[in-house]
Amino acid sequence: MSLGEKELITFEYLPEVIENYFRQIPSNALDIKRNESAWTIREHLVHLLGVQEMLLSRMKKIIDEPSPAIEPYFPDKQSRNDTNTGIDFEELFIEYKNYRAKEILLIIDLPDSILDKSASHREYINYTIRLMVNHMIYHEYWHMYRIEEIWLTRDEYFQ
Repeated sequence: MSLGEKELITFEYLPEVIENYFRQIPSNALDIKRNESAWTIREHLVHLLGVQEMLLSRMKKIIDEPSPAIEPYFPDKQSRNDTNTGIDFEELFIEYKNYRAKEILLIIDLPDSILDKSASHREYINYTIRLMVNHMIYHEYWHMYRIEEIWLTRDEYFQ
């Protein structure tokens, strides 16, 4: 069964989709703090890159270990470089796409037995590479949606 072609295509090209959308956002919108609990656009983008290394290592752990155990991850607002207003987004997107290429190369030819191999995870009732890929797609689209809300939603409608 392996991963579906459409899931792989979505997974592979999502960093590029996010980058293309980001290019529409004016630089003066990157650090707008819409409310105390909302991240800035910059924080969302830096977070998306920041989790790639952790997720790649989780994939490797599931592949390599006979009984992998995954620790939950709960990011705080102080993600990597999120307070650095001089962050080079060109480099950020290159690194993001490089991690995605590594993730794709790691999983593209995995047999179902590895894609569906369960890892223990205190947060989730089931955790496999196949589920991780779906989760990563949804997670990245969720952040993209939040970026759009921060940028475009009028104050009286922002939650």
